[in-house]
Amino acid sequence: MRPGEGIALLVFGALAVVMLIIRFRWPEKFQGFGRVPPPNPAHARQFAALRDEDYDLVLRGGASVNHLNATWPYASLLVSRSQIELRVRRVEPIRITRAEVIGLSWVGLPFGRGLKFRTASGRLDKVTVWPPRNAEKQLADLGWR
Repeated sequence: MRPGEGIALLVFGALAVVMLIIRFRWPEKFQGFGRVPPPNPAHARQFAALRDEDYDLVLRGGASVNHLNATWPYASLLVSRSQIELRVRRVEPIRITRAEVIGLSWVGLPFGRGLKFRTASGRLDKVTVWPPRNAEKQLADLGWR
């Protein structure tokens, strides 16, 4: 073994151990990447079984769900007057009823405007969606303010 190879091997091994710890412990700390708590049972009963074509509006953009980020086109927001479904690649769909949402919050970020859903329970606090530019008016037309 040449000088320095042992140190490099030791550093590589330590890095691998740290990566494994992060890989298996980090998701536990944050309830899993991309996971959102289930809705209140009262709100869960209000979900209608809608097909994709039954939604009034489909917005494609980016999203951040509990530390899991998805860029365009891997996030879709399917909107009807009574419910919204957020679909992010590699995450189970997040369903949101109109009754659950207190209001929408538009946050300005350096790379665009993000949409956050305000709820009394706070279950969607770690969810941010980056829809297209004209989304605010389209959502308001459907009663989402």
